[in-house]
Amino acid sequence: MKNVVVKIGLLAVMVIIAASVSANAQTLQYRLTVDIPFDFSAAGEKLPAGKYWIKRAQQSDGDMVVQISSADGHSNITRLTIPVSANKPVKNGILVFNRYGDEYFLSEIWPAGGVTGRELHKSRAERELARKTQDSGIAAVNAPDVKTVTIQAN
Repeated sequence: MKNVVVKIGLLAVMVIIAASVSANAQTLQYRLTVDIPFDFSAAGEKLPAGKYWIKRAQQSDGDMVVQISSADGHSNITRLTIPVSANKPVKNGILVFNRYGDEYFLSEIWPAGGVTGRELHKSRAERELARKTQDSGIAAVNAPDVKTVTIQAN
């Protein structure tokens, strides 16, 4: 009986270790690199087109706070995010933008292999554009063209 309990305990430890190793690959512990071809806003901050690095703000704090840095060092913001889930893991890391007319807003960040992504809070400007779209109707002439744009990250 004692041997069975020891074997079950060892098996449980091995499963926990295996799960934690694979979970790290599905988080923002490792930075995403992405080339964004358009100017965009991230939680109220306007950023120019270019190459960006996205990662955890603090390695020990998990993915709740995300840091978005331009490769040229001119832009660096830190934002609070909320978790969002998918039914299937995303194969590659991606960024999801909401586009209203010619304005882009970073909406979600998904690490490679993950079923949990991070969503940024909508800024006042994005909420206002979304409200105008709903008030005027998608088919209306003056309504902004609303689309979701996805960019693959490395």
